[in-house]
Amino acid sequence: MVADHFLFLKVGPWLTYKFREAVFALALIEEELLSNKKGIVLSNLMQVVDKRMVECPKYWKKYYCSSEEENKLKRKYSYSDRIRYYWSDKKVNESFNKLMQNLEENRIPHTLLSQYFPEEYYAIREGKISEAPEDIIIHKISGVLDIYNYATSGGLN
Repeated sequence: MVADHFLFLKVGPWLTYKFREAVFALALIEEELLSNKKGIVLSNLMQVVDKRMVECPKYWKKYYCSSEEENKLKRKYSYSDRIRYYWSDKKVNESFNKLMQNLEENRIPHTLLSQYFPEEYYAIREGKISEAPEDIIIHKISGVLDIYNYATSGGLN
């Protein structure tokens, strides 16, 4: 698009898609790491998000017109990223905050970081970012910003 002289680039959906990738990976880590620990209440973030999307389908219903099984997959993983409209939902936000709290209070083993966040794992090992869940999310999103920065600074011309 830069090479074709577009005046602006729409970055939002790709950024929120990467945010969702990072948050869902953290949710999988939380489940793997903490599901059998006594006294821990899991965020159940992926289930909470899907439940809220089903309860309030106005942001995705006209975009996903398949079987319920296919729609469930699209609600989570579609490139059109309709899930981005639900992050500010009160219940989703509470679940997200619980996820972050759980992972801030319980160190993520490097083996799980390597499994779910290979690039961030190396950034942590090299001291470029901390092990904090927020830093992991920001690093994941920054990869997209780096691509746009490269494209708009003449890297593709």
